[in-house]
Amino acid sequence: MEMRVALALLVVAVAASQLPSAAEAANYTVGDDKGWNPDVDYTAWVKKHKPFYKGDWLIFEYQTGRADVVQVGEVGYDKCDKAGALSSYSKGTSYAFQLKEAKDYYFICSYGYCYTGMKLHLTAKPSGTSSGKQSGSGSSDGSSSDDDSSSSNDSSDTPSPSSKKAKPKSSSSAAPPSILAATPYAAIAATGAALLHLHRIVL
Repeated sequence: MEMRVALALLVVAVAASQLPSAAEAANYTVGDDKGWNPDVDYTAWVKKHKPFYKGDWLIFEYQTGRADVVQVGEVGYDKCDKAGALSSYSKGTSYAFQLKEAKDYYFICSYGYCYTGMKLHLTAKPSGTSSGKQSGSGSSDGSSSDDDSSSSNDSSDTPSPSSKKAKPKSSSSAAPPSILAATPYAAIAATGAALLHLHRIVL
């Protein structure tokens, strides 16, 4: 009987080690209710919402045909130059981008508004350093949009967040449902079933 209890405890320990951290990613609508538009102070917006963490989502909301979202490097950001862009998106009315690495991110609007301040720079910190903020995980930059067509330069298949109008630092799960389905949360159910079975054997 003691052997069965020890085995049950071992199963619980192994399952618990496979579970993701309790921290979750947060959704941020860039520019809050002003969206991704000219005449918005995005430097102040970053200061208001930082720190950002690996796994968080940025949602860019804009008017079709009036703006685009171009991810560039630091030089492209400083010069408002989309040459050598890492990704570019202008379809639909919104674009979701996940901060999948702990690094600096740079975005501009290439329709000329960048020169008047329509650009965004933020730093994503490692998700392990978050304290009290919902954060998630990932490994490289990714993106998604509100329509099914892909961006002109971005071939990522990363799904969009569950809520396109998400509030900053949302306490609800901000990770896309398909990402949650792919995480080890299924191990919880399997562990519970195994423990129930072991409990029946012991009794």
